[in-house]
Amino acid sequence: MKTVSTADIARSIASSTGREEAGTQTLLESALQQIAQSVSQGKGIALPSFGFLGAGGGEAMDLSAFGAALSAATGRPSDECEALVPALGAALREAALGGQRISLSALGTVEVRREKARIVRDSSRGHKIIAPASQSIGFTPDPATASTGREVALQLEPELQQAVSGSRPLSVLLAVPDRDAYVRTLEYYFQRAGWKTNVSTSVVDAMQQIEGEGTYLIVLDHVMKEAQKLCQGVKCRRELSNVPLIVTYPSGTNLGAPTELMICGDEQVVQPYEVKKLLSLADSELVRVSEEEIIFDHQVTFQFPTEEGNIDRANELAHRLFEMSGLDEDSQVAMCAAFREAVGNAAQHGNRYRRDKKIEVLYLLDHEKVTVQVKDSGPGFEHTRYVSRGQAGDAITAARERHREGRLGGLGIMLMLRCADHLEYNDSGNSITLTKNLKRRPGSNGDGGFEPVP
Repeated sequence: MKTVSTADIARSIASSTGREEAGTQTLLESALQQIAQSVSQGKGIALPSFGFLGAGGGEAMDLSAFGAALSAATGRPSDECEALVPALGAALREAALGGQRISLSALGTVEVRREKARIVRDSSRGHKIIAPASQSIGFTPDPATASTGREVALQLEPELQQAVSGSRPLSVLLAVPDRDAYVRTLEYYFQRAGWKTNVSTSVVDAMQQIEGEGTYLIVLDHVMKEAQKLCQGVKCRRELSNVPLIVTYPSGTNLGAPTELMICGDEQVVQPYEVKKLLSLADSELVRVSEEEIIFDHQVTFQFPTEEGNIDRANELAHRLFEMSGLDEDSQVAMCAAFREAVGNAAQHGNRYRRDKKIEVLYLLDHEKVTVQVKDSGPGFEHTRYVSRGQAGDAITAARERHREGRLGGLGIMLMLRCADHLEYNDSGNSITLTKNLKRRPGSNGDGGFEPVP
């Protein structure tokens, strides 16, 4: 979040009033000192179009009296001093609606405070519900003012409070190969919809922006050089994975037939598409992530064609995700073995090693467990009796029966059952879900770094 200083506010006031900048800054600093002194004495000041700042229950300073006192202290005309107050309120309003932190010398800090969606208990019904994300403007007084023992608060104008609650001081990053006419069109429409829009034409710059001032949504043109490196950098890092990623692809792209291992975006769009569809997806993604980030710590979806090289890369990627998850070392080894078996079965029995058939993987980490779903493109199989026999430790009998019928398999399910805490197939049998409960390593929070899969 960008911090706006007293000098920045003075510059804004000077620009809106046509006054000289240096003189405006000097006058503003004197005004802030006078306001801080009055607030510490239990009074307050009404800043038109912004709100009331002062001690709880304190009376508001008379504007003309304030102007006269400031004029006497600075030697500036009283009408100029009096006009400073509404100009200050307007400048604070503009900066606050822009989502900026405002540091006012001698007085304190004004900033937008954002609260993520969270799970709360409904006191009237007794069950848990999701409280949506919210935001408000808060005030932290300067230590000298706070030391007086008086409670200093900021009460926003009702219209501004409503604007802040419903506003969207969010930034979208457009990661594109070039800043061409189409990209400028996207910028225009996102800005009209209330977004702050940033553009990056390289992976390095994009990651710096994402890690720096904060990005709430990424729109990535997959034609951009090293686009998959950016997908990995965002989705495979736990601290960034909840940033919504919309990936656009050129016309004719078959998303159902990947040519290599691909980290998927949260939404994938093939050109041509209407800009309003992109805006709608952006809104829906913010709603989705506000609900899911309180449940899931990390989500990654990837897919790949059925061939040995990509299978090896998938196993390596899963291994790195398990390392970051917070699983202890033994559990990591167990999940790696179970995942390798699941992918091997998907490739051999589901897709018959056909390169035109894909394997899809969904990785989920929540506060209690790691869950991995592996899905192939085959018709599936009747899995019920093999799972039940594997659970009973009788997988060898099942394997012998399959051998007599001229088919292979059976022991792999017992292996996965031993390695995972829970195993479940979908109805058709072409998707398996493996779950492992977390046993945190001492001193580990699971926030380790991530190196892209070569």
